[in-house]
Amino acid sequence: MIEIINSPTAAPRLAAIDFDGTMSLIRIGWQQVMHAVMHSALLPHYPDSNRLDSEIYSYIARSTGQPSIMQMAWVDEQVILHGGPARGAQGYLDLFSHAMRDRIDQKVASIHDDASADALMVPGAREFLRLLAYNNVRIALVSGTEKIHLLRESAALRIDHFFDAGIHGPSPQNPGFTKGDTMAALIDTYQITPGRFLSVGDGPVEIMAGKSLAGYSLAVASHEASGGLDDDKRHHLIAAGADAVVANLRNIHAFNTLLFSEE
Repeated sequence: MIEIINSPTAAPRLAAIDFDGTMSLIRIGWQQVMHAVMHSALLPHYPDSNRLDSEIYSYIARSTGQPSIMQMAWVDEQVILHGGPARGAQGYLDLFSHAMRDRIDQKVASIHDDASADALMVPGAREFLRLLAYNNVRIALVSGTEKIHLLRESAALRIDHFFDAGIHGPSPQNPGFTKGDTMAALIDTYQITPGRFLSVGDGPVEIMAGKSLAGYSLAVASHEASGGLDDDKRHHLIAAGADAVVANLRNIHAFNTLLFSEE
């Protein structure tokens, strides 16, 4: 079922799609890993340990979709604010990446065909990409995950060929990467008129960016373990301005009707 808050005014010609939690489940549980890194860093310095967990969870929910380096910069700022030593955002990002590495490698190694890849994707993700491609929509992967990981993991999932408008994420060559700037550049490159841009993601960042660019924002409020609706995600994504909310990407016929019925 699609919860439609605003109907699109035109069919999309360009789509910017988030990766983790929107397409891929390879990094499922990243929030808990990031929470552990942040908690370990802040606990020795935070004045109210009873509030620390909720403060971190709230920040992660608000910042989902931002580049990981920006999330780690927040940790560094909070440590310094409470009297701790400056470690630098990259130092915390290295800790987070190291904590994620083994679980990612194991999942990538388990993929050997489309079926095993689909088991590590949000339900319906591959068919959703096929629907967009069939309707001649340019598709860009736009994620806050480092580009080197996006290239590897999208290839492992056998979906990298869908992204004819490129795979975009933070890199040493683009340390100031933001989703909003990347989306704006893509709209300019492909000369997309208002209402013809689609932003798809599970984080407030891409939802707000899509709306600010006169686009249509489809929010994926998926509970990563069950594939059902995550009510907390839904709340944050609607507050960010989502035009439509789904639990997953399974209902291809409904997406076809929503996005392409005027074609």
